[in-house]
Formats: sequence, structure tokens, C-alpha cells
Amino acid sequence: MNVNEPELWTGLVEFKPLSRTDYGAAGAFTNLVTWAYDLSEFSAKADTIAATLDMYVAGVEKAVPLVETPNGWTEEFEDMVRRAEANPNAIVYGTFYRYPHNEA
Repeated sequence: MNVNEPELWTGLVEFKPLSRTDYGAAGAFTNLVTWAYDLSEFSAKADTIAATLDMYVAGVEKAVPLVETPNGWTEEFEDMVRRAEANPNAIVYGTFYRYPHNEA
């Protein structure tokens, strides 16, 4: 791999709404697939998509280059990867798994 070229990255991102009342939940988790050079760029792209959704990134977990992920992807995840592969500017997210309240 050429370190000067981005590669597909994936990770689990926790989003929190700027307005919990408008969103109707305390937050959500989703998988994200995007082109990035490193974890820092992956996180920045998560911030970019969060802003378009009136949310902010509360955390990023298990963010790694796609080649480091185990086999056995879901159909939804495979579709996300296909969509991202075709577009170097893509920031693709999956189903939002919402949670109703914050843990104390």
C-alpha cells in the first residue's frame, strides 16, 4: 500500500443530537465507511456527516482500514462498501441504532 493514497476505513460511530427534543432520542450508533488516510481523517469525516444531521460525534470505536475487518459482513455493510468504493468522496453510514437515554 502506498502511504500517500487513502484507503477505505470503517468504524462504529456514536452520534448525539444537538437537540435531543427534535431527534427524539439521546443518541445513536452506526457503522461508517469512508476513504481516509488515517484515524484522524476518518474521525474528521464522521464530524462532517454529523454536522449535516444536526448532530455531533460523541465517540468512534473500532475504526480500522477495511482490509483489517473480519469476513462475514452483513448485506447492508456490503452495500455500504460498494457505494463507497465507487465514490472517493463518499461518507456512507448504515442504520442508526438509537438509544432513548444517557447512561448515568
